[in-house]
Amino acid sequence: MKNIFLIAFILGVNLVLSAADFSDQWDVWFSNTPEKTYLKKEMLQLPAKKPQQISLTEKALNLDAFAKGCDTASVRNFITVDSPRTIYLGVGCKIFALYVNGKMIYNFRYYGLGNDIEFVSVKDHIIPVELKKGRNEIRFDLRRTHWLQDFCYGKDRKICWDFAVKVLNDYKVVKPQLDHPVMAYRAGNDSVTFLFVTNIPVPAAIEYRPVGSSKWLREYDTAGELILREKSRIHRIRINDIGDWGDIEYRVVLLEPPLGRDGFKYPLWTDRIYKEIFLPAGTLRKAQGREFNLFLFGDTQLSLSETCKTVADRSKYIEKMRSLKEFKDADLLVHIGDADSYFHTIEKPLLTNLFDKFAPTAGEKLKPWLLVRGNHETNGIGAETWFDYFQMPEDKNYYTIQYGDVLFIVLDCSDVSNRSIFNAFNGPLLDTKNFIAKQTRWLQKVRRSAAFRNAKFRVVLAHNEPQIQNGQVADNIRTVIGNMLEDQSEQGMIHLWLAGHVHYYWRAERNSTKVLSRIPFKRAALKKAPVNWVSVDGPKSNSSRPDFSYLSIHFSADRIRVRAIDELGKVFDEFSVDQKGNLYEHFHDKSLKQYDLKK
Repeated sequence: MKNIFLIAFILGVNLVLSAADFSDQWDVWFSNTPEKTYLKKEMLQLPAKKPQQISLTEKALNLDAFAKGCDTASVRNFITVDSPRTIYLGVGCKIFALYVNGKMIYNFRYYGLGNDIEFVSVKDHIIPVELKKGRNEIRFDLRRTHWLQDFCYGKDRKICWDFAVKVLNDYKVVKPQLDHPVMAYRAGNDSVTFLFVTNIPVPAAIEYRPVGSSKWLREYDTAGELILREKSRIHRIRINDIGDWGDIEYRVVLLEPPLGRDGFKYPLWTDRIYKEIFLPAGTLRKAQGREFNLFLFGDTQLSLSETCKTVADRSKYIEKMRSLKEFKDADLLVHIGDADSYFHTIEKPLLTNLFDKFAPTAGEKLKPWLLVRGNHETNGIGAETWFDYFQMPEDKNYYTIQYGDVLFIVLDCSDVSNRSIFNAFNGPLLDTKNFIAKQTRWLQKVRRSAAFRNAKFRVVLAHNEPQIQNGQVADNIRTVIGNMLEDQSEQGMIHLWLAGHVHYYWRAERNSTKVLSRIPFKRAALKKAPVNWVSVDGPKSNSSRPDFSYLSIHFSADRIRVRAIDELGKVFDEFSVDQKGNLYEHFHDKSLKQYDLKK
């Protein structure tokens, strides 16, 4: 054998080790063993009688067919290899212990039921086995049932004594890692949510600390604040009590389960020894003091534009956007809705094709998002999984968040037209009258809250604007905000409304009968602007430019200063709003004209 390896080395031949496998027939001894004896950690003594010969294949075998009333079994086979190696055994059984050459390496005899009450398969336990050169004994001690099964499921319940085993020669160990960069969203003064997605379901945590601190704090991804989520790839972890912190250092911790327990059929009451995998640390940007910058855009859906029809086209726009000084200076990012046109799934269109493009490069800080749902986020059979990734308070897409001295009021202007519940375009969409009524009542409570009354500035983030567009979507949102915009007091007014949806840059001053726009429009819903509002450009088919425009907004102690920027970074509009809600024009490009709403 040594000569064969030497010749192969000299000739540069790639040797592939022959597949290790069992012989066709297994030795099986059945017996009646007291439970206390079976549950000891020692190997069971084989009965003196001659073993039965049973053929075991990948398909699970019901041992009751051979046991003749016995409750324990020892099953043995041998594997012969020409050199030491690691193989992977796939095992399915409820109660068992595995021995290799007389040494126990895997034990489900006491704590836990190896497969609970489900049907077993060779994918249930994938166990690494170290083989020595030559002949190796592989032995399983099995038991039909014990008091745990009887206690949990009742003695009268049928519990099958099934067993399956196979050498998985093609098995490749999958190490947990991230499928997407970490994302942060719903950032407020005192809290933020981290989102990350792993390649396989594993438990996970976020460690975090103020930049400059030596002590890490840890928050796990849990169900009910107690149970580790180990069956999900999607991890959303909210950290709190960070109000007086500046930038935050963070790192993801993945908890890798031992091999053999990396499937979905976990045992009950069994210790799980996880290996901690610490991913490289990053820094989350958090505004210092009360001043901060916000960068807003939206309607990034494809197929409507002459110049941005593909994911690759949009990636080029995003690359340009990221190079803008205003983007680099931003503390918060806002997507104002309609991330794409139609959602069969969420992960690929929203993460792979969009938000992954904003992951920080070397030396950059992670910027947190405020996310708004537009009408297109409700389109498609994947729409329901939005909340799997972007968890919101009480699973609602309308919420408030305080950042600095600003209260952001995020409204859900989703596709609220009253379509059939079985409309194929949307998937199962409920009658939205009740949805609108609930959001209206919620907003009335928000208006009475101390956070609302005491905020220096109140800013609405909504996919729709409140004035120009007609139709059910816009009409419903005017129903939601009607009473709110009537309050013009300093403690009750809305200082600024930020929107998208129309794919045009429109702006209006509170109480004005004119709108600033590049193009005229027909039949405005309201003849007077109820609030200072602005909407950004989005891709469209009736003009090639601009496909997108962005808002760069600086919040200071006494002003909101807004700059509208085109795709190339040129400022084409600039205005500010003070604490009394007064709007001050600073500049606008000559392409923008005032259009009278009364005509």
